Amino acid sequence: MQKETSFLLSCHPIIDSISFSISSLHHLLSLQTERVLLHPNLKKGNQGHNQMWSELPLDVLSHIFSFLPPNSLAHALCVCKHWHYCGRLPAFPPRFLPWFLAMPFWRPRSTFCYAHDPDHNTWYSLPMDFTAESLLLVSYLTGGLVLCRFSSSASLRLAVCNPFTRQILALPGLLASRSKPAIGVITGIDNNSLLYYIVIVAGGTSGGSYESTLEMYDSRREGEGWRLVGPMPIEFAVRLTVWTPNESVHTDDGFLYWITSARAYSVVRLDLACWIWNEVKLPMADWLDWAAIFKRRNGRLGLVGGSVGAMGQVWELDMQAGDDWRTVSTVPLDLDMPVGRGGIKCAGAGDAVYLYRELGSDMLVWSETEGREGWNLVKGKSNSGINFSFLKAVSIYPSLSRSLF
Repeated sequence: MQKETSFLLSCHPIIDSISFSISSLHHLLSLQTERVLLHPNLKKGNQGHNQMWSELPLDVLSHIFSFLPPNSLAHALCVCKHWHYCGRLPAFPPRFLPWFLAMPFWRPRSTFCYAHDPDHNTWYSLPMDFTAESLLLVSYLTGGLVLCRFSSSASLRLAVCNPFTRQILALPGLLASRSKPAIGVITGIDNNSLLYYIVIVAGGTSGGSYESTLEMYDSRREGEGWRLVGPMPIEFAVRLTVWTPNESVHTDDGFLYWITSARAYSVVRLDLACWIWNEVKLPMADWLDWAAIFKRRNGRLGLVGGSVGAMGQVWELDMQAGDDWRTVSTVPLDLDMPVGRGGIKCAGAGDAVYLYRELGSDMLVWSETEGREGWNLVKGKSNSGINFSFLKAVSIYPSLSRSLF
């Protein structure tokens, strides 16, 4: 159990909470943890109190643990086998802020990925030496899992991993060998309250020509591998292959979106109900120097973008108004200049949308979470030893739960 939690054991388990009861719970857990970690040979005292904690029903203890952030939970897992078992039961939805997770882009120069805890403003370096091949980040999935691709292959090969528990699962090979396809991700909870994910691969090149088909992998049917969904218009296959990074957004109304990486920016949309493709124009597309799409807290498509000559803005797509975009927020003037306007990247969703350039520099965060709404500046740490400009990042809810593979 120590291997899964060692990266957090140096953290203090008590953090500020919105209620006295949760703060008290953190304190009780830390006392129990410190007793085991720091004084393993200490004679037991107050056995009635210890027995109460060790014999709490699984559902009650698991519910209590669901309120703990990852670093407090890591301490709790080390107390006893009973707590270790309960603490690794999946708890949904997460009750803490998402973390920022970044990995070097293209062929990584580092065997680490980097995570930022917003509650403690603390960076962690997580070793990625649990796989023989280097991994490149594609997207966040669900339950602490991220989708990655192997860097050593020209053709796409995907894997799912949890960088916090060092677990990895290589997905089966695609039906068609593809280079540089667009990758879409859909996540949800099934009728048994279990998390699942669906990966869609569209376009790409195969054998010197563009591959105008879609393939889909469903984690609920992992024994079936990939299956062919159907054809796609060749013009969208070309656009997704040449001008689209792997970021995708799945909205609650059943659409999958990709943003093209070439100016003027535009968005490609796939209707998952009938597999129909179309294009969505962006506001002031010729004016944007950088842009990214994300899923808002209300389940709709959000857009964040800006230019050298003006401050960044956030928009929301209104399909009922004929694919019009309405302005939601603007970066405050006092925060716009410290972050800068060149080379901006975006990661996250409505709970936390991160604007960043490289690790070690300041990041700007826009949140729709109650109590943290609006724009906030996350100060970089120049002495952190982390300084990569070519990075890809996601916002992630870290999980120490049992594997969801």
